[in-house]
Amino acid sequence: MGLTGFYLMPHPPIIIPTIGKGEENKISKTIDSLNTIAKDIKEKSPNTIIIITPHGTMFGDAISLAYEDTLKGDLKKFGEYNTSMEIEVDKKLTSKIYEFAVQKNIPCVMATNELLRQFNSNVEIDHGVFVPLFFINKKFKDYKIVHITYAPLSDLELYKFGMCIDEAARELSMNVVLIASGDLSHRLKKEGPYDYSPYGEVFDKEFLDLLQKGDPLGVMSIE
Repeated sequence: MGLTGFYLMPHPPIIIPTIGKGEENKISKTIDSLNTIAKDIKEKSPNTIIIITPHGTMFGDAISLAYEDTLKGDLKKFGEYNTSMEIEVDKKLTSKIYEFAVQKNIPCVMATNELLRQFNSNVEIDHGVFVPLFFINKKFKDYKIVHITYAPLSDLELYKFGMCIDEAARELSMNVVLIASGDLSHRLKKEGPYDYSPYGEVFDKEFLDLLQKGDPLGVMSIE
């Protein structure tokens, strides 16, 4: 089957009620959208969810694919001590993606806890993965994951890596959906994590319009 769904999902921890403590009500439309995505994924019932995060252990010169039997995560760093998750890794699909990427000379690394200990880090469900899956798990839990942390490679290399993901899913004849976890410009409000910029909304709108048109060259041409 291959990739049967593609989603762009934000990951603000404040959207979790026990962290937001009411502040999440200010972004109710976002919550509605995440619940809609969760419902759609439930209807597709994928074997595996591939999720690309900016908050895993990032290498400057190689895409990181988590390679442990299971991944665990929580939100303790955000003051939430009662919510956690543990999910099985689809090591077969992870290996196949890595295989295709190596064939195309795209720098990748199979990230294990043994490897990351050298960098005082570990493989885990970071909040870029946790928040989207928190909403999905309310509707659907019978899946494995492929956890990918992107790297600041060239646009062309990242595009080719996306092709590797699709090729791997099709070769294994799997029902797979992909989530790109990201919050776009981060520059929409003064109270946000980064300084406000009047260009933030312009960037976000242009980016989303190009995604809806299916125009990857347009996305790569944004300045």
